[in-house]
Amino acid sequence: MVQALVNGIENDRLHHAFLFTGTRGVGKTTLARVLAKSLNCLEGVSGNPCGKCQHCEEIKQGDFIDLIEVDAASRTGVDDTRSLLENVQYAPNKGTYKIYLIDEVHMFSKSSFNALLKTLEEPPEHVKFLLATTEPDKLPVTVLSRCLQFNLKRLTQKQIGDHLIKLLELESITYDDKAIQLIARVADGSMRDALSLLDQSLAFGAGQIKFDEIRAMLGTVEQSHVEELLTMVHENNVAAVVEKLEWFHDMSIDYDQLLDDLCHLLHEIAAIQSLGKVIGSGDFDVASMKTLSQSLSPEQVQWFYQLTVVAIEQLQFTPNKKVSFEMAIIRMLDFDLLENSGSAQKKTTQSEIVEPSVNAASIEVHKRASQPAQTPTSDNKSPDELPTVNLDLSALTADNWPEVFQQVQLKGGERELARHMALLENKNNVITFAVDDSAELFLSNKSKDIIREKLLAGSTKGDRKSTRRTPVTWPSRM
Repeated sequence: MVQALVNGIENDRLHHAFLFTGTRGVGKTTLARVLAKSLNCLEGVSGNPCGKCQHCEEIKQGDFIDLIEVDAASRTGVDDTRSLLENVQYAPNKGTYKIYLIDEVHMFSKSSFNALLKTLEEPPEHVKFLLATTEPDKLPVTVLSRCLQFNLKRLTQKQIGDHLIKLLELESITYDDKAIQLIARVADGSMRDALSLLDQSLAFGAGQIKFDEIRAMLGTVEQSHVEELLTMVHENNVAAVVEKLEWFHDMSIDYDQLLDDLCHLLHEIAAIQSLGKVIGSGDFDVASMKTLSQSLSPEQVQWFYQLTVVAIEQLQFTPNKKVSFEMAIIRMLDFDLLENSGSAQKKTTQSEIVEPSVNAASIEVHKRASQPAQTPTSDNKSPDELPTVNLDLSALTADNWPEVFQQVQLKGGERELARHMALLENKNNVITFAVDDSAELFLSNKSKDIIREKLLAGSTKGDRKSTRRTPVTWPSRM
């Protein structure tokens, strides 16, 4: 981007309108002012303004008469735009160009944009428009087509950290490296946010930048606590999870940041599993991430990530942020439907399962998209309260399947899957089911195995006469 601007200036091929876009605090307005210096420097128009002449100093201080800065958020009306453009035809007073710098231009009203269009398309030779916005999608296409657009990227954590360290060393202020890394991470690519946090940290720490104080000020926790929480959830250590949740509450942590950290951790684990590399989206311990990537299956990682994203989306709807975070953890503990007991595989074409000492009916499950499966109703009793019953699988039909479903002791994701299953046929010792599209989330090899085992475990003695092993083939997608 800088190279394009420099080449345009050096080759005297300047466009009349520039649009700078990007998130907050990445330097859109600053870059526009630097461009204004390049166009009005007393040493001549060039890609490297001196920064020391009278014009450059006045532009830096905001006193240059030929640089008209406009805050579009406070001048949204069409009358404001018309009064702004009244003096466009007059030559600049001191500089080479008269420059209109319009910040947050997306705040203009529709009438204001219409009033700006003609001048923006064919301005006088001595006029340049520099527009800046964080939301270019709100600009009319007619405006976008008349501008050269430059998108400023987010700053990396290293870029922000290096700049903060440079400033602190110039001021001879002591600091912790971990504290600077934390500020750079929370700033989320915005240098302005980082500088604001730095000022706040100096006030909080009485002129010093210390990690523990910054963490307490921001309401964040060390990344190791997020790793520990995920390990506890994976091990289904409910008591430890409850204790950790209470500790988070006592520390008054920022649940937004905690959910973001959990997302970053799961993203890193998924990258290690699939790509074999560490992305570096968070300051997590590499050894801990590799250990988690080996203990968690890829299906579990994706499931936990989905639950975390849902919790982030629901933050604005829940009574408080603590509720949304804790509900995500509770779902991770209660629903393990995507967990595979064996080695995880991304794609499985077929798996042959051998049932020892059982010649019971085989069960095939197929996905049915055209019509929903019959949804059996159930009593209010929990699956654990239902009595053990004997099932005659040979007599199982589509009509009595809802009744049989209520008798089979299933829970969690397996119960939801069975609830959305409809029996298609039962012949030749093979039972075939169809599953509604709405239950696709609950489909997994583990859930299929559990349903089959529960049906076989409840089958009557007449189904268990033979000791011949019966192979059962499951399709890769149901």
